[in-house]
Amino acid sequence: MPEADEKLRTRSAGNQTPSLPEPMPRTIIALFTVLACSVSVMTSSATPQQTASSPLVTFQSPGEAGAWRTVNDTVMGGRSSGGSVVEAGQLVFTGVINTNGGGFSSVRRQMDPGALEGAQGFVLSVKSDGRAYRLIAQTNARFAGRYVSYQAPIPMSPEGEWTDVRVAFSDFVPSVFGRSVPASEFSPAEVTELGFIIADAVDGDFALSVRSISTERQK
Repeated sequence: MPEADEKLRTRSAGNQTPSLPEPMPRTIIALFTVLACSVSVMTSSATPQQTASSPLVTFQSPGEAGAWRTVNDTVMGGRSSGGSVVEAGQLVFTGVINTNGGGFSSVRRQMDPGALEGAQGFVLSVKSDGRAYRLIAQTNARFAGRYVSYQAPIPMSPEGEWTDVRVAFSDFVPSVFGRSVPASEFSPAEVTELGFIIADAVDGDFALSVRSISTERQK
């Protein structure tokens, strides 16, 4: 009886025990074990780099005031005013920006070449008025016959509060008269001048206090 035979074959097939997968070869298991151990070692060794800061410029000495000079947009016919005093252990940089002209004010001091060698960046103790300031540095680099200024933004901090902020050397961009130029990369070991500049295209009073300038180095 063909129909009965077909039912019998179907019932027999349904009662068959499913075959188990073949065990994974030992060589593959060993390979997976080695890879897992390697990943574990790489993860545990990827610890963050530890850094330490050391003072570069402080404002405890009365003679520090004479080390700073002012460069305003008046050198190019502008109308901004500004300057700095050292009092109560801090540099106080104040003035008035007038955008009807150059629109900037800056204060700077000379640095001994090599003072930044081996460092990774700056740590600044600052109290800001909420306006945008930048660090400005100069080496002997030139572009089109003019000295290049390397500038990096100082991170914004709560207005009127002392805050430690970090500025990486990699943030410095070469410029001439405030315009970016394709000059050589910033070389910290060759810095001969360091300072602060405001050129935020906003008219009005400004005030920035600086308690210390430190360098950040890897331990």
